[in-house]
Amino acid sequence: MPQALFCASNCWESFAHVGSHHLAVGLARHGWRVAFVSDPVSPLHLVGGLSPELRARFALWASGGQWVQENIWTWLPGVPISPHNKPLLRTEAVQRHWYRLAVPSLISRMRKAGFDGFDLVYVDSLPQAYWWRGLKYCKSLFRMADNPVGFLKHTPAAQSALSNLVAHVDIVAYTAENLGPLVDALGAKQTLFLPNGVDYDHFAIPAPRPAEYEGLGSIVLYMGTIEEWFNFEWVRHAARALPGHTFVLVGSDSLARQRLGNLPNVRILGPRPFSALPAYVQHASVGIIPFDVSNCGALVHAVNPIKLYEYMAAGLPVVSTRWDLLEQLQSPAVLVDDAECFVNAIAAAPKPPLPESRAFASGCIWEKRVDTLLRALRLEDPDGFCRTDSLAEPRQ
Repeated sequence: MPQALFCASNCWESFAHVGSHHLAVGLARHGWRVAFVSDPVSPLHLVGGLSPELRARFALWASGGQWVQENIWTWLPGVPISPHNKPLLRTEAVQRHWYRLAVPSLISRMRKAGFDGFDLVYVDSLPQAYWWRGLKYCKSLFRMADNPVGFLKHTPAAQSALSNLVAHVDIVAYTAENLGPLVDALGAKQTLFLPNGVDYDHFAIPAPRPAEYEGLGSIVLYMGTIEEWFNFEWVRHAARALPGHTFVLVGSDSLARQRLGNLPNVRILGPRPFSALPAYVQHASVGIIPFDVSNCGALVHAVNPIKLYEYMAAGLPVVSTRWDLLEQLQSPAVLVDDAECFVNAIAAAPKPPLPESRAFASGCIWEKRVDTLLRALRLEDPDGFCRTDSLAEPRQ
């Protein structure tokens, strides 16, 4: 049975199920055993408070690892310090060597779970750019789902890790066309356009109406991470202009509560598990993607938003900020350039479900992305797998 190591930024149980989660599930369905290792947790994370998600991360570390599906095992290391854009933590030494302080060690914990060599090492995390290189493995891939330079947490040490990682791995996959030149400039050996997709059935199969929706009329839904790239001004303007609509935000909530919490028709629900999301999407009136292109253009222009496909799998009309990639997708989404057009498009949105939305999403399923990945790795034929037990020495 082939084996894959996923070195992933997001925890397995994170409310934000990103491409790495779905690709791991896809490989497991193809008969792979997957070790899904998330970014480390440190006591320093407690400085910001013990959120439910942070509590779950500490619990996963303490558990020593869990089999979350038949073929998927997940864990995350615990360390005294980990890379962060703060003094001492943003150094090259911490970026490269934090894993040496992990208790227990990553390699010993994986061996205890039955992993001792991999057909594929898949990386989407710059903090995890180095630790796995002493393992036995056959192919390595880095998947770039954003332009990391656009994040406030990006440091010179992280940029060095990015350059080193791109040059080291066998393949660099990227999710947005305009990331291609960046990947080429960093010296990738081989590149692969691997856009995001959707678990279509998960969002299309009917789910009961959430209790939080009771008594609400037209529901304008945003689902996902809410950080500096979210256009709070547009949402504030729309909420005031459309008092008969309720704006429901499902996802990370601290910034949203600071900037939108005083509006009577804005409901900030916080994170919800991935299993619960279809209910919130299916019983909304319109899905929105209000990203701030003016102030966060470097980041937004590199985003291929999973939420677009998930909204559409449920048949929702979608209103989004305009950027190049969304224009290239030619989806049924209505793309707008300013706050007033945002309001007008929400007000004019047709009643769901929309057949054209579902038709678009059905052509973007994760199964197709997994097939593309396997073809690029030349691993679609089980007889062609490079078995890890044939590698006597670790690749460096």
